Order: sequence, then C-alpha cells, then structure tokens
Amino acid sequence: MKKSLKIFLTAAAVAAVGVAGYVWTKYAAWNNLIGEESNWCIKIPPNEDARAFLSSHHPEIAAIISWRSWSIYPGKYCAIGEQPAHEVARRIATGQREEVNLTVPSKRSIEEIASAIAPKIWADSASIVQALGADSIQWRIVPNTYRVYWETTADELADRLVREYNAWWNADRLKQAWALGLSQQEVVTLASIVQEETAKTSEAPMVAGLYLNRLDKKMLLQADPTLKFALGDWSIQRLLDADKKVDSPYNTYRNPGLPPGPIRIPEPVYLQAVLDPAQHNFIYMCAKPDGSGTHAFARTYNQHLRNARAYQNMLNRERIYR
Repeated sequence: MKKSLKIFLTAAAVAAVGVAGYVWTKYAAWNNLIGEESNWCIKIPPNEDARAFLSSHHPEIAAIISWRSWSIYPGKYCAIGEQPAHEVARRIATGQREEVNLTVPSKRSIEEIASAIAPKIWADSASIVQALGADSIQWRIVPNTYRVYWETTADELADRLVREYNAWWNADRLKQAWALGLSQQEVVTLASIVQEETAKTSEAPMVAGLYLNRLDKKMLLQADPTLKFALGDWSIQRLLDADKKVDSPYNTYRNPGLPPGPIRIPEPVYLQAVLDPAQHNFIYMCAKPDGSGTHAFARTYNQHLRNARAYQNMLNRERIYR
C-alpha cells in the first residue's frame, strides 16, 4: 500500500511539474515581446489560409491564437516599438486593423490608376484593371482620397468607388445636370474634355460654357483632345488637317455631339465646372501664345482666326511641327 502511494505521489509530482512547465511555456509565449523598435506592421492577406500564413511568418502569434481558439481577421496591423505577443494576437482576433489613405488619381487610363493604387492595398494592378476596366465602372470613378482597409480586394474597391460616385451625385448636382440637358455620363464625358483642354481650374467654367454653347447651337465640338484620344497619341503638340479625318467616334471634328465616353477620368473640380459653367457667348477658343496655358476666347470666326494665327506663329517660331 505504501509502495502504491509512493508511486502515485511520484506520478502526481511529475504531472504537476509537467503542467507547471506547460503553463510557464504558455505564459512566456503570451508575454513574449515581438516587433521592432520603430514602426512595424503585419499584413495578413485575405485570400490565403490566415492560420498557415501566421504560422509561417509569426509562429508566436499563431500559437496564442490557436491556444485560445480565436478567429483571425485579415488586414494590416501596425505598432510602434516592441509589443507583447498576446496584445498583437488579441488585435488580430478582434479585427482592430489599420485603415490606409487611398488616393485615387485623375489619369487618362485605368492602367495608370491601378499602378498608383496597387502599392497601397492588397489587390494587385492586374485585378484592379479588370475590376475597374468595365465601361459601366470607368466613368463612375471620382478621384479623391478615401479611407479603406489594406486587405481590400479589387471587386471591393470597385464597389466602394461606385458608392462614392453615387454619394457625390447628390440631388442638387443631379438637378444641375438635368437643367443642362445632360446625363451623368455626359457630364463626366464633357468634364474629361475640359480637363484635357485646360490645366487651369479657374478657366474650366469658361471652357465648359463654350462647349455647352456649341452643343446648344448644334455645332461640332471640334475638341482637339478628343482627336488626340482617337489618334492614341497624347504627345502631339500640333494637330494637322489630316488628323481631323481619322475615322473614330471620338473625332469631334467629324461627329456631332459628345463622344461616346470620357477620354480620361476627370477630377471633381472639372465635373463641377460643367455643372456650374460660366455664362457667356463665346463659341471659339485657341491657346494663347504666351505659354500661360490659358485660352483666347472669341465670339466670331474672324476673331478666332486672328487668335489661331498668333498661336500658329508661335509654334513656327518654336519649330513645333507635330
């Protein structure tokens, strides 16, 4: 009996030591400091097995989450300085992830926009191009800076941009568009032309007013930017008469009205310029020869010819023939 008791007590002691060792190991892992002295981040992608990702890259955090049977939320988790492993694990388990400032720029192509966006979020350029490349999405992109989660996918980004577009087009802006006889897409299309015509936002309402005057008079828009778009060459500085014969629905020297869609993703200030155009009687414009980037406006064709001649003389002096 005494021998059995001794064996039992010995086994119990060994078990106690084992439990204590196990508890101590877990406690040590629980409070283990991880990270760096400066800013550091853990990025858990949404399309992978999160547990496998953590086990491979951050085993101490994975062990704690597994031990506590916690969930894992994909995302970007950042900290400053070393942190107890359990605190980082708890943040991941409760989804206390970081948002990022995502600037959606005004560009001429979806590919350019995707290249600017991709480094900021999980989605890559190719998936962004695919998600935003549809005609129904492209003209709904409103360039701005948005707060999003790092793990945002391309499809989630497209959904977010459509929501932002719908929010931008409030009741007042819709009424302004209807008063001009334009659809939302037509406003975007005209704004894209106006932005390509002038980099001076202060001049944008004047340019918008001129094109609206032409539309009202059933005149051809004769917008040089649409011709460059049709030719696929934005580097052209001097358009030729032969260029105006290009067979394209975007050639506004041949086709009446607005082109079938925008020639770039316009900034909101140009959208607003179309909705709030300057009221005037100008129907002609030509770049000024002084390098200011502004335009000389005219009411008659003879006035316009004088302005155009001055600009062409400048091009000749500068030996700009294309």
